[in-house]
Amino acid sequence: MSPDNDEIPNRLDGTRSTESTSATCRHCRHLELPNRRTCAAFPKGIPDELWWAYRGHREPFPGDQGIQYEERPFVDHPAAYYEIPEFLKKNPDRP
Repeated sequence: MSPDNDEIPNRLDGTRSTESTSATCRHCRHLELPNRRTCAAFPKGIPDELWWAYRGHREPFPGDQGIQYEERPFVDHPAAYYEIPEFLKKNPDRP
């Protein structure tokens, strides 16, 4: 069963998260290092629910210190051209 267009999927399509790479966090500018599970919002460790992409982080999440997902700027390198799922992008119409 596929979700309706307005429904946020439980998990990202495509690449799955691993212990060292998060399907959600790898695209975020706040990720500290690609192989660590820390970021500006969660310096002591990114919660499993976000790391394993069970939900996006464009809305507040308990303990995120007011810092949510922000798309990392693209760099001029072929490996940097990837698609960010819409549900992970910050919605400018929401506070």
